Amino acid sequence: MHEPIRENLEEFLKGPAHQMPQEFQAHLEACEECASELRLFQAQSKMLRSLQCDADIEPRAGFYARVMERIEARGPASIWTLLLEPSFGRRLALASATLVVLLGTYLVTTEPGYNGGENSIASNPVAVAYDATTSQVDVAAGVDTLQQQRQRDAVLVNLASYHE
Repeated sequence: MHEPIRENLEEFLKGPAHQMPQEFQAHLEACEECASELRLFQAQSKMLRSLQCDADIEPRAGFYARVMERIEARGPASIWTLLLEPSFGRRLALASATLVVLLGTYLVTTEPGYNGGENSIASNPVAVAYDATTSQVDVAAGVDTLQQQRQRDAVLVNLASYHE
């Protein structure tokens, strides 16, 4: 739609009682595109006017007061009101329980001395020696002696510093 028509469109749609400027009339006669759009707008305007009520309709007494009461009764929504909704509360409880289970599993599995579910007897080798002369049993429960540790360290140093 061109500028002269757009500027005077409201006055044109109000009805024939309003006098339109000469520029508007000249453009309307020259431009078929604008004329067809204005005919469509006129048809829509007539349909909308037919839906208009003849008499002014007033709301019942106290309507505005009831609306204001409802607005004030609702008040501002609080974040805590979300917790009272049943579906949200169930989801929150499920998520909390899952978090507790996961954290508990993590803490138990990372605790020192935990062997990842293996039997503690099988994971700690036990060497038993029986001395027949004294009738005593010597039990070494997987504890390395200082001498054994030094031997392991010496082998490791030899392997690390080996040159051909």
